[in-house]
Amino acid sequence: MSKKVVVLNGSPVAGGCSETLSDYLIQGVQENGNTAVKMNLSKMNLHPCIGCNGCKMGKGNPCVQNDDMTEVYQVIQRADVIVWASPLYWMQFSAQIKMVMDRLYALSPESIANKQVALLAAAASPAEAIENTLLPYYQMCFGQSLGWKDAGSVLAGGVFGPGDVEKTPYAQQAYELGKSL
Repeated sequence: MSKKVVVLNGSPVAGGCSETLSDYLIQGVQENGNTAVKMNLSKMNLHPCIGCNGCKMGKGNPCVQNDDMTEVYQVIQRADVIVWASPLYWMQFSAQIKMVMDRLYALSPESIANKQVALLAAAASPAEAIENTLLPYYQMCFGQSLGWKDAGSVLAGGVFGPGDVEKTPYAQQAYELGKSL
């Protein structure tokens, strides 16, 4: 049975390193007979969590905000694999990714159980910086807290902007990760 993969691209830079990694991963996903959709979060009308408890703390009540997060919720709930693609900003996820993470709170745990998760991270910093800062946070949030199964990661260090990923082995690593999903 074909897997449904969603790539949540949290980079505000069109054609940047995170999006390029996403595109290579999607190519591998599709070549392996699975389906993939990429959501460019910076192009969506999304708002941060306002802490209103309108969602009743993960009991499955809809979020009170009227924005594109409803679409993100639906895609995540239907997906078998969620891929988080983000540049490293201050040694963490971009604001676009963090906003979606915070708003997952509105979903019931049952509606997002038994997922696989993968990480694509790009940074001007060395790969070791991503490994030491973002990777443990990612593992704690999605593996330990949500119980999702880690499907792998590509930690692209030393990439500064559009065109840099293609000059590195990271593009091939993203493609191979996509094929493995």
